[in-house]
Amino acid sequence: MLKIVITSDVHGHIERLERITHIHHDADFFLDAGDSEATESMILPFVSVEGNNDMFHAFPKTRVIDAPPHKIYMTHSHEFFISQRDEGLVKKAKRLGCDLVIFGHSHVPLVQEMYGVTLINPGSLYYNRDRSPISYMVLTIDDFKINIERVPYK
Repeated sequence: MLKIVITSDVHGHIERLERITHIHHDADFFLDAGDSEATESMILPFVSVEGNNDMFHAFPKTRVIDAPPHKIYMTHSHEFFISQRDEGLVKKAKRLGCDLVIFGHSHVPLVQEMYGVTLINPGSLYYNRDRSPISYMVLTIDDFKINIERVPYK
């Protein structure tokens, strides 16, 4: 079984990432979907992508991550118009051979399946625009079975 912790839109609150790594010390991967506003060394062991507020330009804009038997396409998603975001993410994921998408930017948690691709947005560790509690997600993969849990940050 593979355990992946997913965050996004930390906006400088690096201590929250540190706390999450202690809580989930047994995780196989820590992924951040951008806008950490930090350098790579500041957020290790998190693997990140560049968001629209990442001034250090320390991360690639997208990543493809192998999580057998799945492939994950990770992006901040600010390059998509909101009205076309989900379909754009699905098209890009399919082009890359990915069946999971991790993204941020909206500050609104989301888990949605669309055309055989699962979209995952953990929400923000700074503030959520839908006024829900700040949160992150834990993805577990057991062969072809996936489980996604939204975890409020406390």
